[in-house]
Formats: sequence, structure tokens, C-alpha cells
Amino acid sequence: MPRTGEESERIQGFIRGKSTLPEVEITGRIKVFISYADKPENNYLVEDLIRNFLMRLGFEPLTFRDARSSVPLKTEIDRLIEESPALIAFLTKDIPEHGTAFFHPKANIPGEIERALTLGHKVILFFEEGATLPSNIKSYYCHPFINKPERYAKLFMDLIGALGKERLLRLS
Repeated sequence: MPRTGEESERIQGFIRGKSTLPEVEITGRIKVFISYADKPENNYLVEDLIRNFLMRLGFEPLTFRDARSSVPLKTEIDRLIEESPALIAFLTKDIPEHGTAFFHPKANIPGEIERALTLGHKVILFFEEGATLPSNIKSYYCHPFINKPERYAKLFMDLIGALGKERLLRLS
């Protein structure tokens, strides 16, 4: 498989609908809830890139932005998670840990992960390097990532691998 620059160009072409990824076979339209903290760099990563990437792979990605405004947000997020047999969570550096160089993710992310696990859904976790993992999910495998555009190609390749491992995609 190609590396870095070439890999990045392939991924960007795929997201824009200008190329395919022949090693990936779509298994069907599956709803996937994406859990993340609402901040500009995450909005770009998830709403602009990950959402489009998953749609191109044949998934139906959902986030808190898909919630109906007439229903309390927590209730609506619970409904979206229940409807999605898979959840992808991005644990990012959101809240500084007092007196250290570490950061905690926003509290809603571990809660959404816990909800999906309780329902028996497939869960794929990514954590930003430097983020402290909540104790309730430390026993689960988390894919590390660096939240910088020049490192997104690796994140997308890790996401394809994780989707394949969970049998949500067939990889050739």
C-alpha cells in the first residue's frame, strides 16, 4: 500500500469522489454514530472529512448535529446511538488537567461510548495524543491519532483497518 504523500492524495481524492479505494468492499448501508467534542478543529475533521469519508464508504454517519431541535439533545443523542449499530468516538484534548500537560475529553464522549457498549454496539475509539483516557474505557483498544491535517491520511487508514476488523467493511 502507498505511503504518506501518495496515500494522502488517494484519501483526499476518495473523499472528494474523484477516485476509489479498490481494496475496500462496502458491506451495506450501516448507521454509524460519531461521538466528538464540538470545537473548530474537530468540526472540520468529523463533519467535513470523516462524515464524507464514511458516506463514500457506504455508511450513514450521524452526529449530534443530526438531532431534532424539538427534543432535548441528550434524549436525541441516545436515540441516534440506539439506531446506530456502530459508534466511532474521538477522544480529544478538550479540558486541561490542572497542573499537568494533559487534557481530558469532554464528559459527553465517555458517556456516549458507555451507552453504545451497554447496547452491545461495535465501538471504535480514537484518542488524540496527549488526551487522558477516562477510567471506564481504559481497558478498550484506542487508536492514537494526531489532530493535524498533515496526519489525517494515517487516521483514515487506521479507520479503514478498524472498520475491517469490526467486519463493517471487507478489505482485500
